[in-house]
Amino acid sequence: MTTDKFTSTRDTLIKDMDNLKRDAGQIVEDVKEHASTHVKATKDKANEAFDFACNCAKEHPLKLAAAAFFIGFITGTFRRK
Repeated sequence: MTTDKFTSTRDTLIKDMDNLKRDAGQIVEDVKEHASTHVKATKDKANEAFDFACNCAKEHPLKLAAAAFFIGFITGTFRRK
């Protein structure tokens, strides 16, 4: 009788462990998919920002040169002190 109890308990534990392994695998897949979606969204936003900056630089090259000159002038002024 005790052997049957142990066998039953062991079988239940094995089933529970199999269920836990399956659930853990599903959680890992869900997290991977979620992270992949966030990475893709971040890449898309970064590409949009880069494209916007490139288009602005192409449309207004003099403003870009003036801004670079101004930033360089300010940086040089503060570094000299």
